[in-house]
Amino acid sequence: MRLLPTIKNDVCYQIKYGFYLIYSLLTILYVLILQQITDPTLKSTAGSLVMLSDPAVLGYFFIGGIWLLEKDESLHSYIAVTPLKTAEYVLSKIFSLGIVSTLSATIIGFLAIPFVHALLLAAVIFLSSCFFTLLGLIFATFSKTLNGYLLASVPPALLLLTPAILTILGIQLPFTNAIPGTIVFKLINGTLSNDPTNFLIYFIELFLWTGAAFILAVRCVQRETEARGEKRHAINT
Repeated sequence: MRLLPTIKNDVCYQIKYGFYLIYSLLTILYVLILQQITDPTLKSTAGSLVMLSDPAVLGYFFIGGIWLLEKDESLHSYIAVTPLKTAEYVLSKIFSLGIVSTLSATIIGFLAIPFVHALLLAAVIFLSSCFFTLLGLIFATFSKTLNGYLLASVPPALLLLTPAILTILGIQLPFTNAIPGTIVFKLINGTLSNDPTNFLIYFIELFLWTGAAFILAVRCVQRETEARGEKRHAINT
């Protein structure tokens, strides 16, 4: 029962800082752009790139700012001494940011790309958002400033997403299909173009990547929050 109120608080926090307003405007912009493309194949490819580069990885960059802002407000020192478990804290972050990503991508797909399977697209985007948010959270726990986070997180993002872009251009590198960025692109593109080839295999692969990232993220957050909780307790005593 602790998880739902925590997700609600995170959503309110994101609304307060304009996440939903920003993505409402971006969603409208993406819809208007994609509606101008008439070729179905080109539209599905362009839509896949839009969703891969923005809604699907939204949490990757936002989570760094959220984590560091909470850190500056000394909120992390309380996690270790409250009933809220570390796993619940992490789940709340990926679910709340996943809501924004999923709503944005689903609306884009529904309004701009005909015959898209909205529920299937929502599932793909939500799982993709969870993975990238977890990955961003892992890097955020090692960062002391927002600039430090951006410096640490941009190179891995390029490594994850560049192979997917190269795949579109017909350039296939070794192990490309095992890289999460490529898996996400193939899932999104398969959904938008109604091509179910290897869809289940890719979805399971992304699920496994997300599970591994979740375990690592929980450990990283636990390490940081317990250290801050002990530090605060020592100061108070």
